[in-house]
Amino acid sequence: MGRLALVAALLVATDVRAQEETQPAPEATAPAPEATAPEASAQAPEKRDWKLEYGARLFVRDTLTRVDIGDDAAWRHDRTLDQARLFATYDRKKLRVAFEIELAGGDATLKDTYIRLKPADLIRIQAGRFKAPISFLWLESKWSLPAIERGVLSDLEQDNRGLPFGGIRGEAVSIELRPPVMLEPRFTAALFHNPLNSSATPLDASEDVTQDLYARAEIQPGPWLHAAASFGWVGYTARPSMIDSFEHMPMGGVELMVDTDYLRAWVEGFVGKSFFYQPDGTTSGTFAAARALVAGRLQRPFAGMWRIEPYILASVLDPTGDQTGDRVSEVAGGTSFAFSKHWRLQLEVAQRIAEGSLAPIADTTLIRLQLGSAFSEEVQ
Repeated sequence: MGRLALVAALLVATDVRAQEETQPAPEATAPAPEATAPEASAQAPEKRDWKLEYGARLFVRDTLTRVDIGDDAAWRHDRTLDQARLFATYDRKKLRVAFEIELAGGDATLKDTYIRLKPADLIRIQAGRFKAPISFLWLESKWSLPAIERGVLSDLEQDNRGLPFGGIRGEAVSIELRPPVMLEPRFTAALFHNPLNSSATPLDASEDVTQDLYARAEIQPGPWLHAAASFGWVGYTARPSMIDSFEHMPMGGVELMVDTDYLRAWVEGFVGKSFFYQPDGTTSGTFAAARALVAGRLQRPFAGMWRIEPYILASVLDPTGDQTGDRVSEVAGGTSFAFSKHWRLQLEVAQRIAEGSLAPIADTTLIRLQLGSAFSEEVQ
């Protein structure tokens, strides 16, 4: 953590020095002669009918983790390049092409990379790789969130994929309708390729649908309030690693988002048929999950600080109502210190609590310190 603090101090000094160097010289200069209308018109650049935006985002993180197993406890320290992304977005009339790549661990992974068409003002058709339309917290960029992570619901996995209500990204096609009526509604339907249907373990399409369906309806009751209802029909294997047990589970959720100058909040809950494996390797019952993130927002509280956002985050997951001792919950709190629009320092402490031995995780304490930086440029 000492190195991150040193890096933060150097960035502050560099930012201040850059601001001083960009101040105008104190000497007055003679005003330039005003250009006549024809001359000004001749010098005006020709406006393009397209726009290109490109940029990058980088997160470096230190994490202290304490795991409690019975009467024993173990601490672990990790320093990671949590995220290193490059992105570009090209817009031209009714077309958008987006490309995003993440570089980590010596590998390159595609993130949000898609083609979007807008044949009419109220219709958007999208194909490529992007996020499933579920959860305000998941659809929000990490750079826009005050918290370092979205909580345990987005960290847990099953069958080597994220939980559907925690956030999934994959190859898909979607259609979105935005009718120009009151409450500014948005209706989205998307078909996602199920990752269990791979070349190594192909599913028989004649026996079952090999796609996942997501649907979402969102409205804006006020300038600061957004509400949504979401639905998922997600494929899974009822028994671990047994492709012939592939089936779909239905789930639904309700979501709220508040966005004001001084307060931001996300609250969402989900329920559906359980897809979590029990000790005997079967699945049954109903799962329930919920989470909330509430953050204050202090704009330019003092010189040298662009924004401060203290926040609290709470999550709970009951994998199935047919078992006891499997519930897990999390409470986290922290602060995001943004020194400018381009870099910030975040500190977060989280406590994860397992109800019993059947919980998917053990009691865990997490202390995170993260330095983040981002930039973007436009050409138009």
